[in-house]
Amino acid sequence: MKNLKVNKVRHFLRQKGIDAFLVSPGANIRYLSGFTGTDSWLIITRSSQFFLGDFRFMLQAKREIDSNFEIIRIKESLNATLLNLAVKNRIKSICFEPDKVSVYAFSRIKNRLGKNIRLLGIKDVLERQRQIKSPEEIILIQKALAITKRAFELLKPFVKPKVTELFLKNKLEMFLKAGGAHGLAFDPIVASGPNAAMPHAKTTQRAIKPNEPVIIDAGVDYSGYKCDLTRTFFSGKITQYITYYNILRYAQLSAIKKIKPHAPIALLERTARQVLKAKGLEQYFGHALGHGVGLEVHETPIISKKNNRKLMQAMVVTIEPGIYIPGSGGVRIEDMVLVTKTGYKILSK
Repeated sequence: MKNLKVNKVRHFLRQKGIDAFLVSPGANIRYLSGFTGTDSWLIITRSSQFFLGDFRFMLQAKREIDSNFEIIRIKESLNATLLNLAVKNRIKSICFEPDKVSVYAFSRIKNRLGKNIRLLGIKDVLERQRQIKSPEEIILIQKALAITKRAFELLKPFVKPKVTELFLKNKLEMFLKAGGAHGLAFDPIVASGPNAAMPHAKTTQRAIKPNEPVIIDAGVDYSGYKCDLTRTFFSGKITQYITYYNILRYAQLSAIKKIKPHAPIALLERTARQVLKAKGLEQYFGHALGHGVGLEVHETPIISKKNNRKLMQAMVVTIEPGIYIPGSGGVRIEDMVLVTKTGYKILSK
């Protein structure tokens, strides 16, 4: 599987007439090689592939990395190692990830490689490749979701007046870890009452009061793959926010029904906004409708009215509209959806 991923990079290099691709530390390293550590790099050429890391990661690299990679220990510096590889492999041009390399690091690499080797910054090459999930990746995402959904069910009886946000967060984390999570995808959000009006509220010691909404947003890591799920609970009967919730649910489902291969991404958010606008609530929805999820909890594509790209089969995205009333509260519903051959499948159903 990883060989197929690397071969797609080689296809890109041939298309662009570039000799090599420098992959920076982060999720792309794991995606291509299987390495789960940090501070390491990959060089992919049209015929070879190299893992570059220092002494700390040599044993780990030998255990984790695809056997088709040649493991090279960085002894002097990354730049010296790059120059050595470029000379040995007759590399005259290197593509790098400009959003992952600082101006300072770029200038040092450029100075060391010299004028005879071109450096080309091309953004999102691997991120766009990662948008399309393999069957194996989808299974891991589903396992992460199953753990998270079960934890939400276990947490539900504890969402009641006098219980604090922090208590719920700690209880949720306990359920997630006991359920088999390999880690948390992000710091969970528990926001009650007026705190629920903040999309990324920080969990506090605030005690839940009767008849108010409680937004809970969480996800886990399972074998490197993440999930992202939001549910709104109610600590009693609050007609106004239950009405908001039902409108929001309709907006979400209306957007989800537009999901299929080649559908304009912008159409999804526009559809959700049309529902909210008809009810006079669009001004209370101030963020994008969703995002991709995979090795990172926030990946491309961004599901936004500003995105002029189209959906593709095997993308996994979130659809998460929200209504946030300053000083009062909010509701948000977030589900994860797979783009299938003919339409969609709600993975978090």
